[in-house]
Amino acid sequence: MTAPPATSAEPSAPTPTRLTRAMTIALQIATAGWIGFGAFKKATEFNPLLLPPPIMKALQWVVDNTSVDATAFFEWSLRAVIGAEVFIVLAVLLSDWGRRIAMATLGLFCVILVIAMVQAGLKDGLAAAIAGSCGCFGKSGLPASVMLAIDGALLAALAFIARAPFERRAPVWVPLVIGAIVGVATPTPEVGSDGGGETPPADVHQSDPGLISGPWPAAPAKYEKNYFPKWGEWIGKPFRAQKLALAIERPVPGDLEKGDWLVVFSRPDCDHCQALYREHFAAPRKERVLKVSILDTTGTTLAMPCEGCVTTSLYRVKAGEGSGSGNASPNYLVQTPVIVRLKDGIVTVVCSDVDKKDELARVLGESAATEAPRPPIANPTSSRSATPAWPQRPSKLDPFYIAEFGNASGKRFAANSLAPLISGGVPADLQTGRWIVIFYREDCDHCHELLSTYFTGKLPVRTMAIAIPDADPNAILDNPCDECVKVSLVKGPNYVIQTPVVLSMQDGVVECVVENAEDMAALEGCLKFPPK
Repeated sequence: MTAPPATSAEPSAPTPTRLTRAMTIALQIATAGWIGFGAFKKATEFNPLLLPPPIMKALQWVVDNTSVDATAFFEWSLRAVIGAEVFIVLAVLLSDWGRRIAMATLGLFCVILVIAMVQAGLKDGLAAAIAGSCGCFGKSGLPASVMLAIDGALLAALAFIARAPFERRAPVWVPLVIGAIVGVATPTPEVGSDGGGETPPADVHQSDPGLISGPWPAAPAKYEKNYFPKWGEWIGKPFRAQKLALAIERPVPGDLEKGDWLVVFSRPDCDHCQALYREHFAAPRKERVLKVSILDTTGTTLAMPCEGCVTTSLYRVKAGEGSGSGNASPNYLVQTPVIVRLKDGIVTVVCSDVDKKDELARVLGESAATEAPRPPIANPTSSRSATPAWPQRPSKLDPFYIAEFGNASGKRFAANSLAPLISGGVPADLQTGRWIVIFYREDCDHCHELLSTYFTGKLPVRTMAIAIPDADPNAILDNPCDECVKVSLVKGPNYVIQTPVVLSMQDGVVECVVENAEDMAALEGCLKFPPK
């Protein structure tokens, strides 16, 4: 039996079939249409809020750290993005580089969307990563997860199905020039106005900004297209001198420039705003409060308790005055909530990040001591060395904290990464004598059972119960431990901790930790007192 003759030539690449060519053309058109739709939306709405959050954050960083004019910078950045997407669309359709440009673009889109979802997830949990942000920058367009699915599907199809090169031929500079022209020529939509003619100048004595006279200025004859306040530049200046302040709907309180006021900018679907109102504005405050809503969201409206507040909103186009008449509402590039403190109409403090507790305490007029843990009282009879001061809360919080109790025994509780995050006031004698510390969640059945079994009535050992602030508000269970010192960890970060956790300590040093409360022997051995 003879062997088949050897061939010297390698088999040639298979010729694309009619089906492959048809699928390639379909994907070429679909990719160009998908990217083109995004460019069309940006051009017609001309709203920087349509940009992905990572790009927005990068642009904001530039504005915050340079002297660039915020409005012009955002407008030209948006024009650049529109021009780039028009170039990509035309290159996909006309250039022999089309397939590679399409894959590179979709790959970049996927990376940006993954970053946006991770950032949202670390800050607000898995639901926010899938469904979108809390609305702090407003809501427009599809959720990031849907966008990622579409971009990923097109990218995979281009990589594994449309292997034939796109057949259109044109020099790459042709779509580049057209994209640049379109970006520069994109018109800025007319912004609605109240038709009041020329805006009367605010009666502010520039030589002494503390001297303010005359009524609150009338509404602008023409509103800005984009409002991006540089909060740091507001300090020491009249509130009425700020463009964003003049966008507040009339009438404003007649005594807004007399005495102490807090102006809170928030969005109706912002859960961070809701938490702020519940914690600090649900009861009447000594200052007057002006609650200013930014009505540019489409999310579910949340309850925003603000007892005694004067309620208003920033300007937006009324029903029937929209794009059909050439008007559009302004874009408010404000990450909410933001609190501005006024003294006789002058801005004295601004808190643009309520997660910074020292900044929040300043704007609310609260002493840092009300938020920061108190130092312990030294025990002169203790044989140990002088008790160290309780650690201060970090100025910047991490996105998440992982509970580390495996090697906690024999070490000071104050050295644990969660200790500086206790909010509500650490007992002054926490590092003196014996204490039981419980980490729990208010919606945790096992936690409630533990507290009901061991920590009701008269307690044989001083006990501090630390709540993890991520409980479902609709499933809160009462804490039956009446004698416990009840505090919580600071809101904001995600806490990776399985509750309940019980630890015992003597003079601030951890003696034992129980992370599995169902291990009765370990639990009772650590508590050292019988169950009730």
